[in-house]
Parts: sequence; structure tokens; C-alpha cells
Amino acid sequence: MAELTRHSSAVPSVFTLIGNRENDLTAALGFTFSRSRTLRDQILHRVWPHDAAPPITDDVDLAMEVRDDDGRTDLEIRLPGALVIFEAKRGWILPTHAQLAKYAGRIAEHRDGGVLVTLSQASHDLATAYGLPPTIGGIPVVHLPWTDVLSDIATARHACRGTERVWLDELHAYLKGIIRMRNPEDCKTYCVVLNHAKPGDGGRLTFLQYVTDAHCYFHPYGSGNSWPTEPPNFLAFRWDGAVQRIHRVIHAEVIPTLLHRFPDVPANPVTTSPHAIYDLGPRIPPFDPIPTGKNYRAARLTVLLDQLQTAPTLAAALDGTRDLFA
Repeated sequence: MAELTRHSSAVPSVFTLIGNRENDLTAALGFTFSRSRTLRDQILHRVWPHDAAPPITDDVDLAMEVRDDDGRTDLEIRLPGALVIFEAKRGWILPTHAQLAKYAGRIAEHRDGGVLVTLSQASHDLATAYGLPPTIGGIPVVHLPWTDVLSDIATARHACRGTERVWLDELHAYLKGIIRMRNPEDCKTYCVVLNHAKPGDGGRLTFLQYVTDAHCYFHPYGSGNSWPTEPPNFLAFRWDGAVQRIHRVIHAEVIPTLLHRFPDVPANPVTTSPHAIYDLGPRIPPFDPIPTGKNYRAARLTVLLDQLQTAPTLAAALDGTRDLFA
């Protein structure tokens, strides 16, 4: 097939054309549910919290963006006597307790109840660490990571042929691009300072050694701080008055605590909180230090990769970045 691009970016799926916002994600999922009973049934079996199997029949209605006085749901699966509500978030974010509580009453009105399903990139462990409750107003709450959806798509594809298989392939390609959270055309680089302190004031490695020796970087994750809520494509690290290293981020996840991956780190209120952790690819040129040009202290900065690679100083690269976005 001929390759299709849009604004110089590849279009891997028809769903890519609608966008990558939260509503776009659930729209793609809802449409595919309408075209693939196999996937719909697999997801329902995965999220159904009751002892009995979900009341699955051909008599199923799908509805997106249903609004009432309590708010607007993202996606609903209406079963005979039961209701499943999906509330989706992009990235690692989870819906709030207050948001979910608005929808519990809708489910309680049904004879066989139902379930509130949260959809995001957060793992089950992270959802638990964030305090996602098992029930709200007596209604079960189940978290569904997007990675589990991808797993069910892969399983469903083996049992499907024809048009159903086509739509599963389209959704799989679309979600893979969203979940990776990295657009090859996006060259924004997050530039941070490293030092010789150790997380929790102990453990084997310093913050600098985690980058240079363990090839990873991490920071606290959650609301109320200025750290990124979505992973950057590239990270630049500076110390001794210069940008010393640039790396591509090859994998990103949020872990419930820093000790989850580095058990030698002492426990304190910071290290036992959720952290975003990035695995780093090989160094990217230039390999010579790039002077900062100004004293940025510990400021965390965003700069375009090509500006950083070609400017004589970090200050000049930041000026070039601002000019391009002006």
C-alpha cells in the first residue's frame, strides 16, 4: 500500500485522522466495539467484577458522550439489565473519585448493576498506589490499562477474519502510536540538572550515576508538582555548567514507588511516592559539552533537539526554540 502522511507525519490508522485526545481514544474504541463482538466480549469478561459472567447477548447498545445532569460519560456499553461505563484518560492520569462518583448512580439504576471502568496508561499497581477505590457508592470500579486492551486486540485478531479483523488491525496500530507517547516528528527535549546527591540520601548510585551508569532517569510523578505528566521524547542532562549528554527516551512508565525498581534506595516520603522512570537509548550527538551560556541553576527547560545540537550554547538554543514557536 502507498504510505500516507499528514503534516509530514505517518498516518498508521484511519483513527489517527481523528486525533489523539481522550475523546478520540474512546471514539476509536467504541467504534471498534461496534464492529468486533469478539473484542467487545473479551473486554467485558476482563472488566466484569461479579462472580457470574457478564450478561452478553446480541442485544447490546453502545453510546459515546452520554450527558445528563451529573456529567458526560466517555463510553457506555448497555447490556440487558446492566451498564458498563468507561472513563478514559490519556497518559498515566486517572479519573478522580468525584468524577467517577457522578456516574455510579446511573449504574445503580440497572437490575444487574454493572461496573465503572477507568482507562489510562497507568498500570494496575499505579492505579492502586493512586488510591483508586474498589467501589464507589456500592458500584465496582475496575482499572483497565491500555496495554491490556492491546493484549485483547492481539488475542481477538487470531479468531477473526474479514472486516472484523481489519478494524482490529486499525485500532491496534492507532493505540500503539498513542501508548508509545512519542511522535518521531516531535523534537522537544527536556533539559535537567544532575548532581552527586543520592535519592533518599542513600543507596548505591547518585542522580548523575543513574544516567551515566544505569542509563535511566526518574522524577516524582503526580498532581501538584511541575514535573511532566507525559514522557518527553528526548532528555538532555547538564552539570558543571554545560549540557553533557542527550538521550532519546526508549521506554517510559510510572512506578508506584522508586523502591519498586531500586530497592536499595532509602524510604522517605519522596522515594515512596509514584515516580516516572525513563530508560535511555544511546547518546545523541554532539558528544562535546554544550556550554549553558547563562546560569540556569536547577531550572528544568524545554528546548528543540535540532536547536540544541547546532547552537553554540544552551541559551542560544532556547532563544532559537522560542523564535520558532513565536
